Amino acid sequence: FFFNDTATTEIYTRSIVGSVRCVQETGINAEYMGFQNQGMTQGKNPKNFRKKGVKKRTTHPFARKEWYEVKAPAMFEKRTCGLTPVTRTTGQKIASDSLKGRVIETSLTDLKKSDEGASKAYRKIKLIVEDVEGSSCFSNFHGMDVTRDKLCSLIRKWQTTIEAHVDVKTSDDYYLRLFVICFTARMQRQLRATSYATAAKIKLIRRKMVEIIMKRVQQCTFKSLIPELMDEKIEEEIKKQCARYYPLQNVLITKAKVLKKPRFDASKMIEFYGDHAAAANEILAQAPIQTEEPKNLLAGAEKKEQIKNSQSDCEQLINHI
Repeated sequence: FFFNDTATTEIYTRSIVGSVRCVQETGINAEYMGFQNQGMTQGKNPKNFRKKGVKKRTTHPFARKEWYEVKAPAMFEKRTCGLTPVTRTTGQKIASDSLKGRVIETSLTDLKKSDEGASKAYRKIKLIVEDVEGSSCFSNFHGMDVTRDKLCSLIRKWQTTIEAHVDVKTSDDYYLRLFVICFTARMQRQLRATSYATAAKIKLIRRKMVEIIMKRVQQCTFKSLIPELMDEKIEEEIKKQCARYYPLQNVLITKAKVLKKPRFDASKMIEFYGDHAAAANEILAQAPIQTEEPKNLLAGAEKKEQIKNSQSDCEQLINHI
């Protein structure tokens, strides 16, 4: 309500859908102003709009997923490192194609059974899915990294940081890029607070680090190299051989990348997944065995020869593996 003291006028106001009545002085007819019909047309008022059709039922995205086990290669103690989801096969989109090439990152602790893994929790391992069989994803080593908090804890003042990287090829044609870092340490009976190395000594240490890494990696196969990277054997050798130039501490391979690898081969996957005996048993189990004697004797003799040939081929394949 609005009240005016000078004139006896009362104006009742409502919403635009309602009616307005002007009384006493004005004498204006509200019906003339177009407010006779209190309810406007349905199409004019947006509040009265009704959506056509029924609401679509939205299903949860994970209702259309299925879970696959991720299997780690034989270099690691724990062979099952986790589960990964993927959308079910629908139409031309196949689930196994979506899984191949997927990179999974996990801690080294999750891949080791022993207590040593807890002390190396700062190591991050990357695995790439190469093959899918049933509900299992068979992965291979794809890279290695160090957590940020570990790297930050090593960097301090009053010491020299030396870094190097090298591209190297293993004996079985895997190209890798390795990054290494080390820090200068205090000498015995040192009184000076700082332990800075000269530029000439830094160059010598860096050259020696690259030389050691190239020599060790070129002699190894890809399968034998990964345990060396995890057990830090290369770092121990660098520390030992560079001590003649300057004592080092906290030598660490911070990162390893697989740049290039040979084309996927099923026989190599068997090597990475270890048990040759199990693989041989599977091959023998797949060999055809004829139990019933056929009525035709000539046909029976031919069948026996085919079975013998197939079994001999299987045995040759097992010996080759």
